[in-house]
Amino acid sequence: MQGEADKREDIAQAVTALQSLSPIQVEVLTSIIAKFAEGQTAEHLRKDFLDDDAFEYFSTRLAAHHASSGVALKKENFEHILEQSFKRAGHDAKRTDSMVHRGADLEVEGRRFSLKTEAAKGLNPKSITISKLMEARWIRDLTGPEDAPDQVRKRILSHLQEYDRIFMLRSYGDETKVRYDLREIPKHVLGAVANLETKDFGKITNAGGTSANVNLNGRKAFKLVLDGSVEKITISGLDVDLCPLHAWWELGYPG
Repeated sequence: MQGEADKREDIAQAVTALQSLSPIQVEVLTSIIAKFAEGQTAEHLRKDFLDDDAFEYFSTRLAAHHASSGVALKKENFEHILEQSFKRAGHDAKRTDSMVHRGADLEVEGRRFSLKTEAAKGLNPKSITISKLMEARWIRDLTGPEDAPDQVRKRILSHLQEYDRIFMLRSYGDETKVRYDLREIPKHVLGAVANLETKDFGKITNAGGTSANVNLNGRKAFKLVLDGSVEKITISGLDVDLCPLHAWWELGYPG
């Protein structure tokens, strides 16, 4: 934790740096500082992913992003800021580009995480879409719905073993503010695809794909879409009640 003496020294260094900047640069930085002063509304609900220090740093970087941008955080930004948040909190963290663990985006202390984002105008806060769970060129080889259950069990369950946990940052809001939800998508929920049978799948479409509703505990959990047109697997209509909320933030857009 930074002491008062360290804080005063940082402020003095910042003032010195400001004196060397142009008037326009000072104006831009002053507007960003003003946005920080407005604060943000946030809540840290679960601490088994982000600890307190990582949450504070992530919150600050999120505020910095929206001090000058009305565009929601993209996946690459999410990965980078999350990596830096863990590092700032003293954890060994690195983004991955692994051919061994194709689904993992971030590794922290040996734990592998798949990271997703969802941001769209009119996004339904109660229903999650994973636009690409995984690439799936094998979809085009399906000759009928009878081929789907075995392929789904083999391919998707194998893919889920490539990482330990899945997290999604969702953003939505209106013209004046943006809300972010950090939710975990439990692997056992997606693993319910193992229970699908031939009768659950529709006919193979002209694009070479099919879909099925996936039930969990006697009710629909989500829709599995095997999209042959772009050779990927999509999850749609995933009930947010099945996906624990770890944290949320609400911020105003820059003026």
